[in-house]
Amino acid sequence: MGIGMLDSEESSSSTASAIALAVTASADENSNEATPNLDTIKFCHQTRLHYRNMDNSILDATTDNASNHSFADRNDKESKNNNNNNNIGQRLNMNSNSNSSSSFEIYADDQQRQKTKNSDKFSVTSTQHKKMAANISVKSPSTGKRSPLATVACNGFIRNVQQQQQQQIISQQQRSHSPSMLPSTSRQAALMKQHQQLQKQQEQHLSSMHQSAIIANKNFFLFRNHEMRETNLSGKDNFNTLSDEIILQIFKWLPKKTLLRCGYVSQRFNRCASDESLWSRLDLGGRSLKPGALENILKRGVVILRLAQAEINHPIFDVSFIENESDFEAKLQYLDLSMVTITKLSLKMLLSRCRQLKKLSLEHVVLNDDICNEIAKNEDLEAINLAMCSGIEAWSVRKMLESLKQLSSLNISWTNLSVDAVTSLVTNITPNILRLNMAGCRKTMFDSHLESLHKRCPELLELDLSDCTGLTGNAINIICKFKALEYLSLSRCYSIPAAAYVELRNMSTLIYLDIFGMLTESTLAMLEQTFTKIGINKFIHSSVARPTVGTRRTSIWGLRTRDFHA
Repeated sequence: MGIGMLDSEESSSSTASAIALAVTASADENSNEATPNLDTIKFCHQTRLHYRNMDNSILDATTDNASNHSFADRNDKESKNNNNNNNIGQRLNMNSNSNSSSSFEIYADDQQRQKTKNSDKFSVTSTQHKKMAANISVKSPSTGKRSPLATVACNGFIRNVQQQQQQQIISQQQRSHSPSMLPSTSRQAALMKQHQQLQKQQEQHLSSMHQSAIIANKNFFLFRNHEMRETNLSGKDNFNTLSDEIILQIFKWLPKKTLLRCGYVSQRFNRCASDESLWSRLDLGGRSLKPGALENILKRGVVILRLAQAEINHPIFDVSFIENESDFEAKLQYLDLSMVTITKLSLKMLLSRCRQLKKLSLEHVVLNDDICNEIAKNEDLEAINLAMCSGIEAWSVRKMLESLKQLSSLNISWTNLSVDAVTSLVTNITPNILRLNMAGCRKTMFDSHLESLHKRCPELLELDLSDCTGLTGNAINIICKFKALEYLSLSRCYSIPAAAYVELRNMSTLIYLDIFGMLTESTLAMLEQTFTKIGINKFIHSSVARPTVGTRRTSIWGLRTRDFHA
C-alpha cells in the first residue's frame, strides 16, 4: 500500500496513525516540518492493534486540515466499521485526565498480550503532542486523504513493536526446545544431535551459496581456473610444452628486476632467467651493491657493465667462492668504474677475475702497483681511461704499456705523473696508439719527451697536451712532424709564444685546435682568419678513452647498457 493512499476500510487506523506520528516524529533543525522515522515499512492494517491510556487532549489538538474532521469524530466512524468488519478490530481506551502524561502499548493480538505486556512504553506530554500535531496539520495536503507522514510514522512504530514481538517468540521457542527442559536424557541427546545436524546443513547451504555467488562471476580469477580444470581433464601443464628458446624470447623483453622475480617461480624459470643472453648488458650506475652482489652479477655472464659512481661494499666475493672457484673468469669486456667507491683490495679482486677486457675506465679511482699489474694482464685492452687517478708510479706505467700492445686510446691526464713516469710512458707506449691524453703534466713533460713520443707513435690522430707548462716554442716544430694528426690541444701551455702557432698552418691533416687561455680575443680572431680550414676552441673537454661524452648516460663507448624499456 502506498504512503498516503488508504481505502475507506482503513479509516479505523487513522487515530493510531496520528498518535504514532505524534510520538515518533521529531522536529527538524533546519525546517518546520516533522521528520518521520526513516526505518518504516508499509502499514499492515490487518493486524489487530490495541491502544491504552491515551490522552484526550491529543485527540482534540490533532486534526486533519483536508477534511476538517477531528479524530474524535473519526473515532465514531471507526466504531461503526468495527461492527461491520470482524477481521479488523481495534480498541481505543482513553484516560479522561488530559493534564497527565500519556503512555500506551500496542499489541498484535489477544494471545500475545501477556507476552508483551511490559515492553514498549512511551511517555509524551500533551504539550509536545499538540506541537507535533500542529506541524503535521500545517504540512498535510489540501486533499481529502490523510497525511502521508502520519502513515509513515505509524508504520515505523508498528514495525519496531513487531520486531520485538518476533524476537520474544524466537527466544521462547529456543527455551522450549532447550535440552535442559527435556524430561529424558536420551531424548535430550537425540534433539541435540538433530539440532547440530540442522546447524551443519545451514552452514553448508550458506557456503554453497557463497561459492556459487563467486563462481557466477566469470571475470573472477578462480572461476577461470575452474574452467581450465574442466577443459583440461588430463591435468597436463601446457606451458611445459614450450621450448626454452620461446621462453627466452619472452624473457628478453622483461626488466632485470622482473627477471629476478621470475627466478623464484620454478627451477625451470630460474634456469631460463639466468641465461647469459639475458644478462649481456647491465647498468648499475649510482647503485649501492651489497657484499657478494657483484659475484652473482659476474656469474650471469655480463659482458657490458656500467658501475659509474656506484658503491661496491667489501668483500665483493665470498670466501667460499674464492676457494671453490679459483679458476673462475668473468666475461666482462666493457667495464666502466668511473668515480666508483671501492677499496683497493676489492678492486684488485675484481680485476683479477677479468682477463677479457677491451675497454676499461677507472677515472678518479685510487690505484696501486698491484691493481696496475692486474690491468696489464688484459692483453686485448684497446682503451683505458685513467684520468685523475692517483697512485700511478713509473713502474706501474712501464708494466702496463709493455703488456698492452693493442692499446689504441689512453687517457692518463691529471694523474700527477713524475718525470720518470712520463719517460716510461713515451718510451714504452705501443706504436698502435692513436689517441693520447697527457694533460696536466706540469713541469714534468718537456720537449724531449715530445720528440720521443713522435719517434714512438708517428701515426697519432689525437693529442692532448693541455697544462703541460714545460713545453716551449720548439714543441710546435715537433708537432708539425706528425703526418696524421687531426686534433691538437695546447690549452694553457704558457711557455709557448703566440707567434709559434702560425706554423701549424702547414699541417694539412689538422682539423681542430684548442688553445684556451693562450690568446686574446683580437689575436684569436686574426688566427681564425688565417686558419680557414681549422676549427679553433671547439671542444672544452677531451673525449679520449672516456666511456660517456656529454649527457649520454645510457651507453658506454657507444654500446647500450640499458634495455629498450628502461
